[in-house]
Amino acid sequence: MKKKINPMNFIKWFTEKLITSIRRSIRIQLIAAFIVCALLGFFVSRMVVPIFENINKVATIDYSWGMESINWQAQLAAETIEKENTIEAIKKFINEQNAVSGRGLNALKVLVTDKTGKVLYKTEQAQEVQINLHETIGNVMSFAINQPSYTSGEEQLSGTRKEFITFYPLTINSKNLYMFVSGIPEGTVTYQTKEGPFPFFIGIFVFIFSFYYLTKRKMKQIEAMAQGVNEIAKGNLAYRIEQQGQDEIALLTENINYMAEDLMIQMEKERQVERQKNELITNVSHDLRTPLTSILGYLRLLLDGKFENEEQRNEYVKIAFSKSEQLETLIEDLFAYTKLTDGNLILDRQDVCINKFLDQLIDEITPQAEKRGLSIVKRFPDEPLYAFVDSEQTVRLFENLLMNAINYSKDNGDIQVSLRKYQDQLEISIANQSDEFTKEELENLFERFYKKDDSRSKVTGGSGLGLAIAKSIVELHGGGIKAEYSNGVVHFIIVLPMSSEK
Repeated sequence: MKKKINPMNFIKWFTEKLITSIRRSIRIQLIAAFIVCALLGFFVSRMVVPIFENINKVATIDYSWGMESINWQAQLAAETIEKENTIEAIKKFINEQNAVSGRGLNALKVLVTDKTGKVLYKTEQAQEVQINLHETIGNVMSFAINQPSYTSGEEQLSGTRKEFITFYPLTINSKNLYMFVSGIPEGTVTYQTKEGPFPFFIGIFVFIFSFYYLTKRKMKQIEAMAQGVNEIAKGNLAYRIEQQGQDEIALLTENINYMAEDLMIQMEKERQVERQKNELITNVSHDLRTPLTSILGYLRLLLDGKFENEEQRNEYVKIAFSKSEQLETLIEDLFAYTKLTDGNLILDRQDVCINKFLDQLIDEITPQAEKRGLSIVKRFPDEPLYAFVDSEQTVRLFENLLMNAINYSKDNGDIQVSLRKYQDQLEISIANQSDEFTKEELENLFERFYKKDDSRSKVTGGSGLGLAIAKSIVELHGGGIKAEYSNGVVHFIIVLPMSSEK
């Protein structure tokens, strides 16, 4: 069955889609603002047109119809008189116009003259007794040709009408006469309007003002963004630009804030690296100076012969040699850490069975543990577990962790070494009994040259780089390492990627 589409739901969906598109695109917002402002300017300009049309209104009076009416009455009268061919017909026409005038209406003025211009018959309102035929006939023609209409402003309409004169020659009983008929023609008033340039300029002004108003918010966002970039450029990386909307400006603002945050983090890292470098120099100088001072001191005693017997001499030699070994260990650790952290070390990876690998390493270290009364307890699965690692670096990793457990474990205790598979990774745990660790101490264990506050007096010869080296090796293999403390036992947990082929 075909699903019916609800028109209201479609309109609602389309409207939401359109609004979302407009909010996310500054281009569409500008186009929409331009169209809205253009339409607003157009409608306002059309609304004010009547006002300016009234101001610029021009009236035109057309007398054509009134003149034709007078001329038609005169022509009809002339034809009637010609037909009757009597003076009585003339007098009848004149009396009719006198009657119209007597009723207060607009009557025609009629003059009948001979060929000399002497007025023989006329209506009551006519005063002439003699007229100039040539001049009067010329005036009749001029007005009929040139004065069919009159144009003026509305305030000048009254008093602008002129008398219209027409004439017809008559022949009554073989006598030539001239009939002049005149009257004030009725005019038809028409109005011509011009809107002028002002509505256009008003529309332009409305468009500019409304477009400025609608884009003012976006311009403020751009100004705020420019100010923010300027602040960030000055070094104020903590400055954040307020993000508004969902369009490209908002996205650019978000990216600028992200850039400032990233720059601040990078600069903080650089400052931290600089501090660490200074600490490294200080710690290296201190740890190198301590054994070197002892070596120089005992060698100076031997050189000056300041020993009582051969046994004391041999003791001085042993101490100097021990300090030299300590110095050698520190230099080797420092060299190894630098090599691991400079980013240029290439790992020679291969599949290594971690079970056998740890078995062999623990067997080699067990004698050192037994000197401290410690025993190493292994918890390995029967299944061989393989990891894709650099064997040389992995030896250093577990040697450092096992020696750390031996050196800092309480005497006559156990060191627990366990191995298990977790998803596609191997998890190795090395645990030993230890003094209590705070959360801050656990977080700093893998920092360079870090030693627990009381550890310098208990353990001699440590470089403070062993755990930092271990962390670097694990991270180079794409694994992880962490330290946990609970119930008097510290756990070092290492995670390494398993071999994909085993």
